[in-house]
Amino acid sequence: MGGIFAAVCKERIPEGVLYNGLRRLVYRGYDGAGVAFLRGDKIVVLKSPGHLEKIAPQLSFLNVDSDVAVAHTRYASRGWPVLENTHPLLDCTGRIAVVGDGIIENYEEFRRVLEDRGHQFKGRTDTEVGAHLLEEELNQRVNVLEALQNLSRQLKGLYALAFLVEPYRKIFFIANGQPLVIGAGGNCYFLSSDIPSLYGFAETAYVVEDGTVGWVDAEGFSGVRIADGSIITPSGLQGKRVKHFAEAGEKGGFPHFMLKEIYETPEALNRVLLAVMEKYLRLASMIVYGAKNAFILANGTSLHAGMIGSYYFNDLAGVSVDPVSAAEFPYYALETVETGTVVIAISQSGETSDVISSIKLAKQRGAVVIGITNNVGSRLALESNVYLPIGAGPEIAVPATKSFTATLATLLLFASYTGMFTGKTTRDDYRRIVDEVRNASALLKEKISEFDKSVTSIVQLDYDWKSAYVASSGINYPLALEGALKLKEAAIIHAEGFQLGEMRHGPMVLISNDFPMILIEPAEDQAKPLYVKVLEEARNKGAKPIVIGPGRFGDSVTIQTPSVPRYLSPIISSIPIQLLAYRLGVGFNRPIDTPPGLAKAITT
Repeated sequence: MGGIFAAVCKERIPEGVLYNGLRRLVYRGYDGAGVAFLRGDKIVVLKSPGHLEKIAPQLSFLNVDSDVAVAHTRYASRGWPVLENTHPLLDCTGRIAVVGDGIIENYEEFRRVLEDRGHQFKGRTDTEVGAHLLEEELNQRVNVLEALQNLSRQLKGLYALAFLVEPYRKIFFIANGQPLVIGAGGNCYFLSSDIPSLYGFAETAYVVEDGTVGWVDAEGFSGVRIADGSIITPSGLQGKRVKHFAEAGEKGGFPHFMLKEIYETPEALNRVLLAVMEKYLRLASMIVYGAKNAFILANGTSLHAGMIGSYYFNDLAGVSVDPVSAAEFPYYALETVETGTVVIAISQSGETSDVISSIKLAKQRGAVVIGITNNVGSRLALESNVYLPIGAGPEIAVPATKSFTATLATLLLFASYTGMFTGKTTRDDYRRIVDEVRNASALLKEKISEFDKSVTSIVQLDYDWKSAYVASSGINYPLALEGALKLKEAAIIHAEGFQLGEMRHGPMVLISNDFPMILIEPAEDQAKPLYVKVLEEARNKGAKPIVIGPGRFGDSVTIQTPSVPRYLSPIISSIPIQLLAYRLGVGFNRPIDTPPGLAKAITT
């Protein structure tokens, strides 16, 4: 995954264009950066692992001596953040350079075939197969576009690829499920992962159709629809004015990273399905199946995801997994760890100090560690015996949003696959769940704007938002805890999460007509009577509870969610509570992306 920014000009690429365009795409990846350009008719590659701003001086990004170049900033979803995995990547001859965004699902299949044919791979990232496959195609065909069409029919996944091919002074591309835009301005044309990165360089942007191959040169661009072979030209497309200010570019036009990342949740769910490779899922599941005892270790949002994950393992695999705060683990459970213990450690950053220190202690006592992380180059990935990448993409805002739902999807796949070993599920069950996660992604993409409109109207109602309760039962109970955490982080108000039954053991005393009480409808039928009882008791005290769920209860203030299978309920219902926390934070003028006193990863 990552950000693509390329330029082709009638004369030399102006100074600073590649660097500044790529800098606005750092939100898409910060694990490495590189550029490939033509010097004469030969490709030159400059690249390094690390954040763009730190490595740019040594790579001469500010002053590339060429009229055509492709640049990239990488997010390590497959392959460690090291030099050999940093884009651009070359074929065997050095005549083809490729950069990519997204995930190629079947790359291992092609890698094995290509290696058998004598191809030499330098790294472990999936994008590299694109260069080698194009090399093979061009050995048989003169027409690069025909070769790209054939390539696009072979590769599965969600990806965008941009190529330099000697000696052409063109940028070739494939768009298949990941965004690409073409910018026109002055003496240059550009290819980028988003429109805001083009601000100041291009006046007009053209969105590349999905399922397209094509090229961009200094005079214009052309494309071919893969499905029917029809030609795409600028005259057949409606251009968009590049109007986003440069400083908004990093956020893709959104006012805050948090809102941008909430809206990226559907894409993140699809990425989970591509990032979690079955061979590692099988190995991790076998380990859990053979465990004497098992724990989930995490902190904060990851702990809440782990708590929901324990429901998944219990229901879908018949395995009891005990979720424990990584900070509490040494005092609570360490004495029970022995050979045969499995620890499932979850950390979005992979650098959380309590998680790292606890898994080290567990390993010393003979435990096997399965890591789940959004950062494959992290200490958690290094310390784990097996790790599963969630592949949500970079998350900048301190309040975690898309990484939470992506972690839930990963745990759901993990538990379902484990169930095949315990006999609780079948391969057909697992495939059905994969399809249901894919359907949930499409459903959220359709509904997320509706959720946002409902939330925006709710925050304007007459509530006293000094404090709030969030409550639910069953598999959505941990989501109540997570919802309260989001209100603290983004809106910076006091909030508490409760199990519905516990509301009647003290907390209900504070309920009044203007006290915000958010009830997430339970997914279990047996929990519905308690839910209705708590709702009625709150209304009898004059309160106006905010209800999140598929049901409607009288004149309650409701954020209507679609009906989904039980295990998808926390994924769907998490979006309204995240949006509520965000919109309240905006209303209170909070520093939403960077709450005071908090950091994205607690590393000390």
